Amino acid sequence: MDIEKAVTEIKSGREERYADIVRAFQGRIRAFIAAYCPDRNQIDEVAQSTFVWAYEHLDRYRAGTRFYAWLKEIARLKLLAELESQKREAQNRNKYLDHLQTVHSGSSLCAGHPSLKKDLADALRICLEKIPPSSRSLIQRRYEGKESIAGISKALKKTENAVKVILFRIRQALKKCVEQAAGPGTQEQ
Repeated sequence: MDIEKAVTEIKSGREERYADIVRAFQGRIRAFIAAYCPDRNQIDEVAQSTFVWAYEHLDRYRAGTRFYAWLKEIARLKLLAELESQKREAQNRNKYLDHLQTVHSGSSLCAGHPSLKKDLADALRICLEKIPPSSRSLIQRRYEGKESIAGISKALKKTENAVKVILFRIRQALKKCVEQAAGPGTQEQ
């Protein structure tokens, strides 16, 4: 396949030719990503993101250079961004769980009284039932399903920042509800 000719045709309006490029390089790009990332879903997501970005920025490709090398660099940067995003999400999730434990029970208090953990878990379960189904679903997708902010934002057709704000508000409402349900001594000082 003549890549230069295909790129020229795509730039001149024959977008359907991009499918030929994807078919020609998809296997190699997926193999490159898989070498650094064993998660099949993540491989698919990064590969798709790579090809979408390359299509949207095809004007940045310099004719006469190796197209595969250009795609591989895009894939590398997309993978690094995805891994960094997952790292931040994991850190935020851990901070949130630590915060909940500290605010609602105190580490030493819970260690001495396992029933407090159960009471707080019961309070959280009750509070989750009180929030709207869409909010409950969002919390479940994010924390039980461990779905990424990017994945949720795509599914909901909202920006990542909008999803973060919505999740923050839901967490605040749950925190308030759990504090009220758990009674005095659980509020922050």
